[in-house]
Amino acid sequence: MSPNNLYQYSVISALMQGVARTGPTINQVLCHGDHGLGTVDHINGEVIVVDGLGVEATDVFPFIMMTHFKPTLSKRLPSLNMSNLQDGLSPLLPSRQNCFLSVRVDGRFDRVTFRVIPAQTQTREPLLALAQRQQMHSVENVRGLLFGFWSPSFTNGFSVSGFHLHFLSDDRSAGGHVTGFEAGDAKISAAVLKEYQVELPQDEDFHEVPIRGFGTDDMHAAEG
Repeated sequence: MSPNNLYQYSVISALMQGVARTGPTINQVLCHGDHGLGTVDHINGEVIVVDGLGVEATDVFPFIMMTHFKPTLSKRLPSLNMSNLQDGLSPLLPSRQNCFLSVRVDGRFDRVTFRVIPAQTQTREPLLALAQRQQMHSVENVRGLLFGFWSPSFTNGFSVSGFHLHFLSDDRSAGGHVTGFEAGDAKISAAVLKEYQVELPQDEDFHEVPIRGFGTDDMHAAEG
């Protein structure tokens, strides 16, 4: 796959409805990129792939987004947080707001808050139900990185509109789905993604469930 194209397995609406038993392996998804995020089978935790590393060889991914990350924007900022992240991506946002963007932030984080979703305890347990049992974590004064994507609003249901970021500390002792962060002297890198390829699951779970759309509020309650 060419640099700065986006590959995605499944759609977030399927994950919302608990379709999460099967998917590609790490060797298969690495053909599509070296950076990405997603979840493993039965939604048993959060996944981040950075420089082709970050997951177990036995994992399968019922939802994952991957890209060969080649930033076209790179700059250092004295202060960065979730509230001013969009400003930090200028001029890519808002001028490319209707495109997917890949985003990476490296630095020392004053604070990162993130969540980890527990595994499903029954077949097709919905993501909103799992979110009620999620574990919230916070770390301070830690070096690490964020990676994820900006998805345009019209793709809600295929992906999570707005920012979807995962965190990984340099020592790999902490990580998860980012709900907030504050960083000083951060390096932000990003790229506009030119193509969007979605591979739909072909297992019974996906075909048996009428996959429906979800409102932005429900989507962000589960993934925000």
